[in-house]
Amino acid sequence: MTDDVTQDGLDPAPPEREAEPQPETPRRALSPWSLLLGVAVVAALLLGQWVLLVAILGLALLITVHEFGHFIAAKSFGMRVEKFYIGFPPAALRRTWGETEYGIGIIPLGGFCKISGMMPEEEVPEGTGDRVYYKKAIWKRNITIAAGPFMNFLAAAVILILFVGIQGVAQGPTLTLSTVEKGSPAAVAGLVAGDRIVGADGQTFATWDEATAYFRARLDKSIELTYQPASGGPEKTVTVTLAPKPGEPKVGYLGVSPTAVYERPGPVKAVTLGLTGFKEVVVGTFTGFWWLLSGKISATGPDGAVGPIGIIDVSREAVQQSWYPILLAFLSFNLGLINLLPILPFDGGHIAMNVVEKIRGRRLDARVFERMIAFGTVLLVMLFIFLTFNDVKRLFGG
Repeated sequence: MTDDVTQDGLDPAPPEREAEPQPETPRRALSPWSLLLGVAVVAALLLGQWVLLVAILGLALLITVHEFGHFIAAKSFGMRVEKFYIGFPPAALRRTWGETEYGIGIIPLGGFCKISGMMPEEEVPEGTGDRVYYKKAIWKRNITIAAGPFMNFLAAAVILILFVGIQGVAQGPTLTLSTVEKGSPAAVAGLVAGDRIVGADGQTFATWDEATAYFRARLDKSIELTYQPASGGPEKTVTVTLAPKPGEPKVGYLGVSPTAVYERPGPVKAVTLGLTGFKEVVVGTFTGFWWLLSGKISATGPDGAVGPIGIIDVSREAVQQSWYPILLAFLSFNLGLINLLPILPFDGGHIAMNVVEKIRGRRLDARVFERMIAFGTVLLVMLFIFLTFNDVKRLFGG
């Protein structure tokens, strides 16, 4: 009988042990795409396009809120979430915590929360077990899907409440100018934001309404406008010829807008006013859709539907005029509402498929599911092209 020995023939060899599983280290990767994203951000800042960054960050916030709704609901019902991304791949930054990979994509047109087992016959990570989407009760699936749009509705209301609470409620316009339009009669005369209108033709104005009424009644006439410069010093008087107002060619136009005095309400009043604003957003959205469907306004007209370029252009104006939170609330509600359309790959399409499964008693065939997603994706691409074409047409005055 021979004994186990080490290679030097002296000591017994220790028994072999199974390798202990090593804890998985968090996956973290700063991809080469992050350099491209960083260059784009720096270029935008150097070119003075910070408003563009604000618009993109605002949309990213709404997408994050939406996907977080899916994420938190899925986790609450014990589903496995494989990925949580803001923006579409390729990823500029990604990191894995636990079983979920979090990432930021360089294409800021959406995001996604990948839940294991949402697609028929898809492969799921080993060890997922019963934590797949399709093994959960249909009511749990539908709550998980509806949580995204719900979070957008909630975000719209919260944004408006915070906006009212922080900025306050306008008590009326003052005679101090907030903006002076480029190329307008006021700009030609040398007026700038911060100047305060005193009067015209020897008359002193007490209110903004009194001043605008005076200007509107003097189309194509020259007036002697007196104002207090923003820089201080004595009052100045300049000759201004009032031009036709864009969209209202029969009234006089100076080309300025006023600042307003704001009063901050208490917490309860802020909530009440914010929810009132939310109701107006809801009513305005459905009214706008009805006008589009009834032909009261044209989808391709100046007040028609807009795409990503149009949203960014409107965002630029909203940021400059300090009503961007209102626009953000409007976009958040619309994002939630559109996602409830019963068309795949929208959230409403997944809810509809769950209802069909409940009625049929079995899941749809994978091929049917894939064809429906392909059809919906084609519609989305066509809509995106249509809206983008309209945006470009409007911007260039076509």
